[in-house]
Amino acid sequence: MPIHTNVLSLVGNTPLVEIGRLNPYPDVRILAKIESKSIGGSIKDRVALAMIEAAERSGELTPDKIVIEATSGNTGIGLAMVCAVKGYRIKLLMSESASEERKRILRAYGAEIVLTPGHMGTDGAIEEAYRLAREEPGKYVLMDQYNNEACVRAHHEGTAREIWEQTGGQVTHMVATLGTTGTAMGLASGLKAFNPAIFVAAVEPFAGHKIQGLKNMQESYPPGIYDKKALDAVLNVEDDAAFDMARRMAREEGLLVGMSAGAAMAGALRLAKDLTGSGRQATIVFICPDSGERYLSTPLFAAPTQQGLRVRDLASGQARVLEPGKAGLGLFTPGPSLDQASDLEVWRRVVLLDVLCRHLRANGVQAKACVGLADLDDRALAAARAAGMPRREFARRTREEIQGLAAMLGVSEDVHFALAGESTERALTLCRRLLARGLAYEKLRSVYYDVLRDKAYGQTGSMDLERLSLGKTVDLRDYVKDNPRDFTLLKRVTLQDLKAGDALETEWGKVRPSWFLQQAAAALDGLPALSVALGAETHRFPHLENFRAIWTLGAGVVPTAWLVAQPVIGVLDSAGADAPGVQQPVFGLREAVGAVSSGAALRMWLLSTSYHKPLSLQSLPMWSRNWRKTQELYVTLSSAERKKGEPGQAVAQAAYDLRQGLFAAVEDDLSLHRFWPELFKFVRTINAKLAVGQLSGAGTELCLRRLTACDQVLGILDHSQAPVSPSMLTAELAELVRLREEARGRKDFPQADDLRGRLWEKGYRLEDTPSGPRLYVRS
Repeated sequence: MPIHTNVLSLVGNTPLVEIGRLNPYPDVRILAKIESKSIGGSIKDRVALAMIEAAERSGELTPDKIVIEATSGNTGIGLAMVCAVKGYRIKLLMSESASEERKRILRAYGAEIVLTPGHMGTDGAIEEAYRLAREEPGKYVLMDQYNNEACVRAHHEGTAREIWEQTGGQVTHMVATLGTTGTAMGLASGLKAFNPAIFVAAVEPFAGHKIQGLKNMQESYPPGIYDKKALDAVLNVEDDAAFDMARRMAREEGLLVGMSAGAAMAGALRLAKDLTGSGRQATIVFICPDSGERYLSTPLFAAPTQQGLRVRDLASGQARVLEPGKAGLGLFTPGPSLDQASDLEVWRRVVLLDVLCRHLRANGVQAKACVGLADLDDRALAAARAAGMPRREFARRTREEIQGLAAMLGVSEDVHFALAGESTERALTLCRRLLARGLAYEKLRSVYYDVLRDKAYGQTGSMDLERLSLGKTVDLRDYVKDNPRDFTLLKRVTLQDLKAGDALETEWGKVRPSWFLQQAAAALDGLPALSVALGAETHRFPHLENFRAIWTLGAGVVPTAWLVAQPVIGVLDSAGADAPGVQQPVFGLREAVGAVSSGAALRMWLLSTSYHKPLSLQSLPMWSRNWRKTQELYVTLSSAERKKGEPGQAVAQAAYDLRQGLFAAVEDDLSLHRFWPELFKFVRTINAKLAVGQLSGAGTELCLRRLTACDQVLGILDHSQAPVSPSMLTAELAELVRLREEARGRKDFPQADDLRGRLWEKGYRLEDTPSGPRLYVRS
C-alpha cells in the first residue's frame, strides 16, 4: 500500500456495494456507491477539492483571503478538511437546524461557523454568504457551490468515470438526489458521454421536506448549475420513505447511511419495479452521499422512546410522548350520564379519542379507548326509576342507544363503552386496598378517601387545597366525613335503593360505589393499559385528582398524560336554563345531526377546534359547508374518468402536503385545527385541476388514496354517499352503463329507463350528473 503525501489523494475512489436483501427484483441489479468511504466522509470531498483547486488556478484564492461558503454540512466539512491541509482560513454559514455531528466535525477541522435561522433552511445561509462576499470582496473568496461549474466537473470527470469503470460499462440507470445538484448534473453529462442511453434520474423531495441536504427546486433558490433537461426523470420521494429506507439499509444491508441515501435507494427501487418484466437486464447505481453517523442526533436513528405522538400533560405542564408498552396504549374518558346520552361535550371527547386510536393504529401501535358509563350513580338510578325499568335493563338499553349514537358519528370499534356496574368487583378491590393502606376510612357504613393522608393530592391540577371553597356542588349534610375535602368511595344506600335492589352487599353494609370509583374501576377493567385520561373542564378538579388517587394508590397505575377538553359553548342542558324556573330545550347530539343532516359533518365540526379551546355551536353551519365541499370532492374523485398520464408536480405536492399535514397535526398534541387549512387548500387545488380537465387517472387515484387515508384517521367522509369507482365496476355493470349512455345519446329514453331498471335490480342506483353517470350501491 503506497504512502500518501497528504489526505487529499484519498478523496474519491469509493466502492460499489450490491444491494441484496432490500432488492426484490431478480432481473435488476442495484449497486450503492458508498461515498462515506472518501477520506472526509462524504461525496462533497470531491466538490470541495475541485472548487479550492479551481480558485487557486484562477488566482482568486490567495493565503491572505478567507474561504467562505453556505453549506448544509457536507460541503463545509469537505472544504474545512481541504483548507486544513492547504492552510487556508475558512468561515462557513449553515442553518442552525443542521445536525450537531456536522457542526462538531467542522469545529474540529478549525472552521469558523456562523448559524442562520433554521426556518430559512439553506437559503438563509446562502443569502448571508452572498452578503458577506459582496460587502467585503477583498477579504472573502466565495466558493458558491450552487453556481460553480467545478462542482459539475468533479463528478463528470471523477465520479462518473469511476462508476463506468467499476461496472465494466454495464451501468444502465443512475440515481442521485438533488441538493446543490452538482452530483446529478455531473453524473448525467459524464455517464452519457460514455453511453447516451444511460438513464439518469434525480430524486427531489417535496416542498416542506425534512431531509437534510436536499432541496425542492420550487421552494428554494434553484442552483445556477441545475439543468432539469439534462435529466431523464425527476422522482419525488416522501420523507417517510427516505427515512424508512435509510433505517432498513442499516438493519438489512449493514450500511449505515444518511437520509439522502435512503431517498436515493427509494428512487432506485421505484425504477427497478418499473423495469421488472421488461425482458432486459438492468444495472442501477445510486449514490449514498454520506454516513448515518452524521445524523445520530436527528430523529433518523432516534430511539423509539424519543419519537411518537406528543400531548400536553395537565399534571406536569410538559409535552409527553405516548410510549406503547407490550399491551399497547389505553385511553380513557368519562362518558355521558345515562340520563343525557346526547351530551355534545362528551361526544367531542369520544371523537377525539377515536381519532387518537385510529392514528396510532395506522402507525402500527395497538390502542384502545374506554368510555366509562356510571350506571350506579344518583342520576342513572333516578332516570331508570322514572322510566319504570330495573337498573340493569335501563343501563343495557341506554348503552345500546349510546352505541347507536357512536355509530352515527363513525366511532370505530377501538372505542369501548363500559358500564361501571360490570366492574363492581374491581371497585370493591380498589376500596379494600386503599383501606388496607390507611388511605381510606369507614364511617356510618360509607367509605371515604382520606385526602390529608395523600401528600400528592392536588398535584394533578396544581391545586392549593387551602383555598378551595367547599360545599358548592354537593350538600355536605348528606355526607358524614372526617374532613369536608375527603371524597366518597362507597356510599350508604337509601331505602329507595334497597327497595329497588340497587345495592352491593359488603363488609361495610349495603353500599353503592361513588361516581369516581365507578369510572376508575371501569377504566381499569376496560383497558389493557392506562396511558391517557381525558376529562372535561369541569373534571379538572377534583375529578381527575380523585382518579389519580384511586388508580395510583389503589392499583399502582399512573397515566402517562392527563388531558382536559374545553366545553361546547352555546349548548343549554337541563341544569343550565337562562331564567330561573324556565326549562330550556336540550340541544344534543341528535339535534345537532339533524341540523347538518350527516353524522360525518357533525364529526368534522367536533374536531374543528383545538381541544384546548371551547367549541362554539355558532360555527356549526360553517363547518357543515366545509364538510360538504370535502365530501363533494371525494364523490367526484370516486366517479371521475381515469385519464392517461402522470399525476404532475402540483398534484403530487398537494397530496404530499395533505398527508404530512395530518400526520404533523395529530402528532403535535392532536392539533387538528392546524390541519384543516391544508385540507381546504387540497380541495381547492384538486377542484381547479378537475375544472379544466387536468387531473390524470394516476392523479385521481393518488388524490383519492390520500383523501381516504386521511379519512381512516379522521372519519369525516360519508362513504354511503360515494358512488362506485369506475375502476371497481364489473364488466357487466360497466357494459350496462355504457349501453344506457348510448341510448340517451339516441334519445331512446324507454331503453335508457329499462337499463336503469336492470341496474336497480342488480343492487345499484344510477344518478346522472354533468360529469357523467354515477352508480351507487342501493341502501
